[in-house]
This record gives sequence, structure tokens and C-alpha cells, in this order.
Amino acid sequence: MNKRQAGLTLIELLIGLVVLAVLLSIAVPSFQTLRQQYTVRSAGMAIYADLQLARSEAIKRNKDITVCFTGSGTSNWSYQIRNSAGCSGALIEESKSADYPSITLTSSPYTQLTFKPRRNTLTSGNVTLSNGSQEMKIKTWNNSIIRTCSDDQLMGVPTCS
Repeated sequence: MNKRQAGLTLIELLIGLVVLAVLLSIAVPSFQTLRQQYTVRSAGMAIYADLQLARSEAIKRNKDITVCFTGSGTSNWSYQIRNSAGCSGALIEESKSADYPSITLTSSPYTQLTFKPRRNTLTSGNVTLSNGSQEMKIKTWNNSIIRTCSDDQLMGVPTCS
């Protein structure tokens, strides 16, 4: 009786490892890009949510709520939501660049954004988040509308028009 052993030869194993290495070398850069996109998108969505929070707090409290930006145009930024018409009121919420490493925040044309209890009182402008290759904008209009957009085809974010 002749017994046949099942298994892989050394050559078959090496060919399998080469194919696996080629596939990984193709896939890893795609995952890096995807990770960078998610980082920009998550930072943008966090700021969007905080601006919506400031807007709803102004309506709920029937009082001015201000978002104060510091370090605009750098990767060492922060913003605070304050319970006043200026940047000296009680702190409601705060976010810092340490939560989103390698993300640059640029707020223009304002360093502070005041939400009033009534509509049509907000400053129009943009908050732009970038990691060098991807960019996301949070746009505000004077009728208190806040929208997100991107020209870099971030998944789940509409294009800017």
C-alpha cells in the first residue's frame, strides 16, 4: 500500500508568500489614504456637531453663544464654546488639536463665531480642516445654516459648489 502525503512543497509555499506580498504592497497605500480621509472627516464632523450644539444652545438658553477659535491656520489649534457674546463666558465645550493630530484648522474670516437666539444673525464664513492631501470645509451662512463639503471626494461628504 502506497501512502501519499498531503501538503505543500517549499516552492508552492514561496509562490504563495510572493503573491501575498504583492497584494499587500498594493493594498497598504490605499488603506493609508483611507485612514487620512477618515481623520479629516471625523474632525470635520466633530466641529460640525459642536457648531450645531452652539446654535441649539443659543436658542435653548435664549442667549448669545460664542465659538472662539485659537491657532487658526496651524496644526496647534483649539476652539471653545462659551456662554456669552465674547470669549470670556463660561466654558460649555472645548476641543483641541491633540484629539486630531496632523490636522490644520483655518477659520475665516472670523476668530470667533457668535450664535444668537434668532436667525439671520450669524457671520458667513468657513472652517477648513486639512491634513495636506485632503480638505473638508464647514460653511456657515448668515441665516444660521451650517453645512459640510469637500472638493477632495471624501466619502459621505458632499462636494462644494
